[in-house]
Amino acid sequence: MELLAPAGNWEAFLAAMANGADAVYLGGQSFSARHYAENFNKERIDDALNYAHLRNKKVYVTVNTLIADHEFASALDYIRDLYKMGVDAVIVQDIGLTHALRKLIPDLRLHASTQMTVHNSAGAILLREEGVKRVVLAREMSRDELAKICCEVKDIEFEVFVHGALCYSYSGQCLFSSLVGGRSGNRGRCAQPCRLAYQLFSRTEDTPVASEGRHLLSPADLCLIEQLGDLQRIGIHSLKIEGRMKRAEYVAVVTRAYREVLDSMAVNPGSTVSPELRKRLERIFNRNFTAGYFLMDRAGYLSPKRPNNRGIYIGRVVEQSQDFTTRIKLTEELRVGDGLEIWVKKGQGPAFTVKDILLQGKRVSQAESGDIVNLKIEGRAGAGDRVFKTYDSELMENAQASIEAASRSKLPLDILVSLQEGEPLSLLISDGEGRQVKVKSTGLLQKAEKHPLTFEVLQEKMERLGNTPFYLRHLSLSGEENLMIPFSELNETRRRGCDAILQLLRGGPLLSEDDELAYRHIKDKYLYIPGSPSRQGDSHTQAQGKSLPLLSVTVSGIAEAYSALEAGADKVYLQLAALGKGVVPRKGDLKRLLQAATTANREVVPALSRIHHSSDKPQPDFLAEEGVGAIMVGNLGDLRAFLGRDIGIYTDYSLNVFNSYSLRFLLDLGVKGVCLSPELSWKQLQSFGNIDKVEMLVHGELLLMISRHCILGSVMGRKDAVCSGYCRQDSFFLRDEKGFEFPVLSDRDCRFYLFNSRTLCMIEDLEKFLLLGPGSLRIEAYRYNERQVSRIVGIYRKALQEIKFGQRPELAEYKKQLMDSSFSPFTRGHYYRGVL
Repeated sequence: MELLAPAGNWEAFLAAMANGADAVYLGGQSFSARHYAENFNKERIDDALNYAHLRNKKVYVTVNTLIADHEFASALDYIRDLYKMGVDAVIVQDIGLTHALRKLIPDLRLHASTQMTVHNSAGAILLREEGVKRVVLAREMSRDELAKICCEVKDIEFEVFVHGALCYSYSGQCLFSSLVGGRSGNRGRCAQPCRLAYQLFSRTEDTPVASEGRHLLSPADLCLIEQLGDLQRIGIHSLKIEGRMKRAEYVAVVTRAYREVLDSMAVNPGSTVSPELRKRLERIFNRNFTAGYFLMDRAGYLSPKRPNNRGIYIGRVVEQSQDFTTRIKLTEELRVGDGLEIWVKKGQGPAFTVKDILLQGKRVSQAESGDIVNLKIEGRAGAGDRVFKTYDSELMENAQASIEAASRSKLPLDILVSLQEGEPLSLLISDGEGRQVKVKSTGLLQKAEKHPLTFEVLQEKMERLGNTPFYLRHLSLSGEENLMIPFSELNETRRRGCDAILQLLRGGPLLSEDDELAYRHIKDKYLYIPGSPSRQGDSHTQAQGKSLPLLSVTVSGIAEAYSALEAGADKVYLQLAALGKGVVPRKGDLKRLLQAATTANREVVPALSRIHHSSDKPQPDFLAEEGVGAIMVGNLGDLRAFLGRDIGIYTDYSLNVFNSYSLRFLLDLGVKGVCLSPELSWKQLQSFGNIDKVEMLVHGELLLMISRHCILGSVMGRKDAVCSGYCRQDSFFLRDEKGFEFPVLSDRDCRFYLFNSRTLCMIEDLEKFLLLGPGSLRIEAYRYNERQVSRIVGIYRKALQEIKFGQRPELAEYKKQLMDSSFSPFTRGHYYRGVL
């Protein structure tokens, strides 16, 4: 199995290389999902490729963000440059970019980011058909689910995260940072709102539900170092360490630990992980460790008491004097330079670096387990307070030493010099592993009069490799003696030889001018998107008389679906995930609803669950029998599963269609309609051209997160219970420290849904939507009852009809009426502000 380590900067890259990584993934200055890491410019990427390829290691570059239309051409050129530089793969999220790259640079190796939320076999098959060579699977997959996908899908590699921070939401399905703070995780700028404090409330109680801590969305850190044997037997190709935002020493320690276990497994497949090694991982950084969904570790999944590094427990406070001298009894060793934090019973405890240790009245550099030491600290602590080491100076020093050694590391060359009078001097340069080059001087060797090329002279000249990544390991001579050639020519031959062996070891495609011309021609053709019609002038005048977009609504129950149809909805998405107290529609109920819609010349579309694991409850098997003519899918797997069937397909906004190229890809597959990403602004939407098959969100509570971990079960239920059932008994919400309330629901597979604290309302901007010309405008009514659905749909229907026939609707008044049916204040989302 490949060990894949992160690199947020050059030092972290060296740390990974020095400590056993087979490959490193890193980001450039743009289009990277870790925008706030230091990252790499093109020159540094080239340095990384040189360093790695000379050592038979690989470099993958992340371009794993959604790409806007205006960025598309520069993104393609950037990736083309990466290809010419010889990167081993590019990691991508955007499905439109993926499709374009396959057409434009077919030889480029593509890896599908975990941001694509691939969690089933059909999703992997779709990407394999798009030429993707590796899929980074969702972190939410269990051991059995991973085994199933590896068994069912061949000719593609699978990569899984094995260590580091977890996201509470499925990656690629989180809009929390985006809608709350304008910083999109899909664009590499996540503000990590899941690490903040929240309290859980029910609608029927005034007090928060009791919990172990307030960081209810903050996962513990993943650690699968004890499950590497299982992963190998399953058939996983690559083991990925999270951490491009972590410091280089973290990369060094974690990479070394996993390398040691893999090396031990190679010798003894039954070897176990030592307690010392696991403690090393805890000492460098941890929020507690969990095996996550691999072992379905529900009890240990969260770290609710603190969202940051807790370090390791090293003792308790015995007493503290008035001058803050604190006596601590140790359970682990302590050194000068270590960082400590004391967990006090209330408030924030002291955190400090140890500068002096007093042991039995003497100043010492370190103390051992069982010792009672005196430390001078800043801040109050009480007897019995626990002490944690959050910075281990010895561990850090060892890690730094490995990085420094890597920075000085050079590779050996063996050089054979052949000398023959009247012939060019010949250098055969090899790396000792069978790779070699041969270069010759331009001039000819002659009899020496004063300065013959002796072994000592050649040794001195060949050792001059200072600015190269090489050193001379062995020199040998063949041929005649007492010959000479100008030293300048000898040095030039050596330089050409080093360049040649460097190029050989470095690798990369050899591209001709014709290749470049072909690329530019195809790119220019592919980037052409028919322009949209003029949208200048009075919006009301231009909007009247236009064909109205359909009015669609997403509901959670049969009764709400009837209400939507009666109020004027053209299309009703009936979700089948059974959110909250909802149930999956029964066979006859769905058939009658479909007949009612057909009679009214309307459409009812069952909406499949956005997440569809192989272990989930099966989707209803009576859809075809009921006369269902179309379905809505929310993931790549369900999209692939229904392609080619005699059924229409709509795609939800969970597919993150952020540019016209992703839209074009889906429509070319035969999709009937596409809901665009709610992160798009008006300006971006205007670049799409013809969008008559596009759906846009205009009203409702947007879904911020989907998680496989249910807060209701972890906070209120038994630790060993799969499902507490509380979601069927009451309504719940999370409240943050600013007082904002985020409604929550769970579905029939115990997945957890977090909704925005504000309701999207674009009633005052309807004329703008009509000018854009979308095929459908959509209301999100997951949590609305029959009366609310009827009122909201009726108001939007009335306003659209008035615009259609040239009347000026009282949109401000309609907005006030909509407030009566709203759970929360209104927002206009990203239509005006966009996202970073």
